[in-house]
Amino acid sequence: MEYSEPSRGKKRPTGVTILAVLYVLHGLFWLSMIPAISYVVEQAGVEFPVEVSAICWGLSAVIMLIYFGIAYGLLKGLGWARVVAIILAVFGLLNFPIGTIISIIILIYLFKDDVKAYFK
Repeated sequence: MEYSEPSRGKKRPTGVTILAVLYVLHGLFWLSMIPAISYVVEQAGVEFPVEVSAICWGLSAVIMLIYFGIAYGLLKGLGWARVVAIILAVFGLLNFPIGTIISIIILIYLFKDDVKAYFK
């Protein structure tokens, strides 16, 4: 099952679409972490200065936008998005054991010939 990209005439492999969706979910996860951490800290009776809270929200928003950008690049077949996904998967190898397994699967997939061809 493949999706045809009308603007470029290339067929997007289904796994690339799945990977892009995972990057969107990962971005949303980063943004959801701030309210969760704020709640836990508040329950512990600790108060953050407003500046610290604003910095945390800002950094989470930037990370979320980066993940959304990668997802967009993957969907559009942009080569830089594949390279960034490979770099992040290499870092993910350090998240033993589940992250390592997932990263190995992603790396194997991103080096398949049909996937590489989609990003050229």
